[in-house]
Amino acid sequence: MKSPRNVHRPYTLEISAEAWSQVARLSRERYRAIQTRLEAIAALANPADAPGSFEVEELTVHHEVDSRRRLVTLVRIVSSSGAEARGAPGSALTRAPR
Repeated sequence: MKSPRNVHRPYTLEISAEAWSQVARLSRERYRAIQTRLEAIAALANPADAPGSFEVEELTVHHEVDSRRRLVTLVRIVSSSGAEARGAPGSALTRAPR
C-alpha cells in the first residue's frame, strides 16, 4: 500500500541553469525582491494556481511550478522590453541590443 503524499511539505525553490547567469547580473536588492516573491508563491496552498510570471521593477520573472516534485523553479528573467536580463554583475540591468 502506498503511503499518502505529504501535502504539508513546503515547496522548494530552484534556479534553472539559464536563470543562474541572469541572477548573477542582478543587484542584491533586485535578487532579494525576486526571491521574496518566489518564496511567497511557494508558500501558497496551491502554487500551481499562481500566474507563471510577475514583475519586479522593469523585469519580468518567469517561473514554473511542479506540484508532483513540490518545486518552484525560476526559469528566466527578462526586461520589460522582452530582452533577456544583461549587464555587469551587481549593476542595473541594461536592455539587450536588437
